[in-house]
Amino acid sequence: MSRMTQWKHSVAFRLFAVTFLVVMLFLGGLLAALAGSFSSFYERRQIKDITAQISGIRDRYVREGMPSSSGGGFPLYFYRFENDYYATISLVTLENGKTIVRRTAQQLDADDGLSDMLPTPFQLYGPDGQFNKLMLTLQQWRQDGDAVQRVMYDQATLVYRPEGTGETESGSDQLVALAPLETDGQGNGTLLFAVSSLQPVIGAARVIRDFSWIAFGVAAMLVPILALLYAGILTKPLRSLNAFAGRLAALDFSRRTGWVRKDEIGELARTFDFLADNLQRTLGELHEANDKLREDIEREKELERMRRNFVAGVSHELKTPLSLIGGYAEGLQDNIGSGEKREKYAEIILDETRRMSTIVADMLDLSQLESGQYRINREKFDLFELLAESAARAKAIGAGRDVKVKLCLPPEEDTAPVSADRSRLGQVLINLLSNAVRHAPAGGRVTLAASRSDKEWEIAVHNEGEPIPAEELPRIWSQFYRVDKARSRESGGTGIGLAIVKQILELHGSSYEARNEHGGVTFAFTLPLNAGEQTGRLSAG
Repeated sequence: MSRMTQWKHSVAFRLFAVTFLVVMLFLGGLLAALAGSFSSFYERRQIKDITAQISGIRDRYVREGMPSSSGGGFPLYFYRFENDYYATISLVTLENGKTIVRRTAQQLDADDGLSDMLPTPFQLYGPDGQFNKLMLTLQQWRQDGDAVQRVMYDQATLVYRPEGTGETESGSDQLVALAPLETDGQGNGTLLFAVSSLQPVIGAARVIRDFSWIAFGVAAMLVPILALLYAGILTKPLRSLNAFAGRLAALDFSRRTGWVRKDEIGELARTFDFLADNLQRTLGELHEANDKLREDIEREKELERMRRNFVAGVSHELKTPLSLIGGYAEGLQDNIGSGEKREKYAEIILDETRRMSTIVADMLDLSQLESGQYRINREKFDLFELLAESAARAKAIGAGRDVKVKLCLPPEEDTAPVSADRSRLGQVLINLLSNAVRHAPAGGRVTLAASRSDKEWEIAVHNEGEPIPAEELPRIWSQFYRVDKARSRESGGTGIGLAIVKQILELHGSSYEARNEHGGVTFAFTLPLNAGEQTGRLSAG
């Protein structure tokens, strides 16, 4: 394939051709539109502006009249309008067939034959050419019945470009503006009459047309050269990137472009560098992905195991009381036993019913706490009072097994103001204390203690008894999890209490733990000090 053929099929040639055609079409169209529409655009713009200005002048003149300082001439804003719009403005009065034209302090009376009356007196009221055009234009307007109707009878402001008269279309190179001041509805009245010349813009339009041809010819010579340079500059980095892509296709990742350009080509080069880096890391990432996949599989297995344990826990906790209730209810139905025996059956049924009710209530409570929608109700209260109430309730729970409950508070503090959900915090304490009482040996001791640091209170519940295996400690906060795998009924509890404790403490932002200590197990959690509160002294009572 020859170099010329390669050039014709290259991106550079396409860029050159497209750039040349687009620029020349755009420039040619722009110049043609400018040359062809400049005059009409200027005319429309002038009509719009003159309409607004002449209406404003009319309103101001009606409101203020002729100023006394003008010496009988026009107000200054008349002359400002003339300067801004290359215009000549007059007051024209039509009265009983006569036309009175006033340009300065003087005036001229004329009949309808204005075209025959352009004598020397008219030379007094402005430049000869301008005022003669004004008079000729006034005559043309008087002959246009529709235009007279709109101004003198409909009292409308009228701005238009006349068609002109004669072979030279005299008067067609100007805009005529008429604004009625006062009319009687019968063709008589006074109006503002202005003539604005379009000759400057007509001449400018001819210059623009001539300049457009010159500009188009210069562009036809320069654009091909610029298009070739542009195509070459743009395609050079593309050729370099193509060579780099070939090395990547050959799995050669030893080089990088290293370009720091901030345009799209620079982004493409950085993308190639990024691709090369990614390809080098692919094998390592595949190994990491496989390891993560195995971890995900193990996690799913663990979740499945937890789901099975949950179902088994619920089934076990509900199955036993249901079986007992069913068995003893059948015994009562069959009239087995009498007196104390029947009362014992009824008592067992009631106990198991209460146990099932407790399990269901705890499950509902845990579900509410785990929903993410529950909000604790914080209030300020004395922590020591709540600890004393909880210890008293725990003593009643442990009385049946002769378990002693001891409350240990710091002697230097009489009160402990905190901000928390008192009801939920009491639930935490009762769950921890009842759990400690159940696992303490008969005649053993349970201790509820509080200690203070710089920023928080630590509340600890310690029970004497066997320690919890170290590997079981992280799992005891799960629902239906028991260290006692046999789930013996003698150990009591529903298996949900510590899970509820965990959720409540996390809602409070507290830290918590279970740890084995000498002679027993301790459950502890923290509460932040109530900022801004001063600990007062309460009288002992």
